Amino acid sequence: MTWWALVAWGFLAACGENTPAGGPALSLEKALLSSSEMLEYESLHLRQLLWEELLSQAQEQACQPSLQPLFPTFTSAGFVAKEGPSQWSPCLEAPGALSLKLDERREAFSDIPREEWRGLSERDIARCLALHLLSQWHIQGEVSLQKVAKSPYAAAYVEGSLRLNSAFVLLAASSLESAP
Repeated sequence: MTWWALVAWGFLAACGENTPAGGPALSLEKALLSSSEMLEYESLHLRQLLWEELLSQAQEQACQPSLQPLFPTFTSAGFVAKEGPSQWSPCLEAPGALSLKLDERREAFSDIPREEWRGLSERDIARCLALHLLSQWHIQGEVSLQKVAKSPYAAAYVEGSLRLNSAFVLLAASSLESAP
């Protein structure tokens, strides 16, 4: 996006032109389909609200499957909606018979630590989220972790690969930040 487009977007956001009456400036669906860089321009409060909405919607979808789940896994019966991360907290060890391999052939997660994320990097957050989800979903063995952007799901598990939406990782990281 060009510098002028960013300035125009910021001006419209400040004027409320992209905010529906009575609603948040950004919906969860739009956040997942946008680049995570644009999501970082949103307030911490909004990112934390989107995180809470994501968890709530994922829990509802796991009970009542929807057409486009936030956490799909592929089984012999087709795609199944799974729950999102419950009681998420950073971790660094793989539980039991689970091995996580970062797929660096695609866009890589940043390994630069960020103070506001308790010194963790995007890669650390993605790894922790992946281990948490895979453990919660009772998936074992070697799993390839891939970064995806602008996708309608938060995380998808298909045939030995867990694909994490970069916006989902950013929203999870926001849940670690304290509101000012």
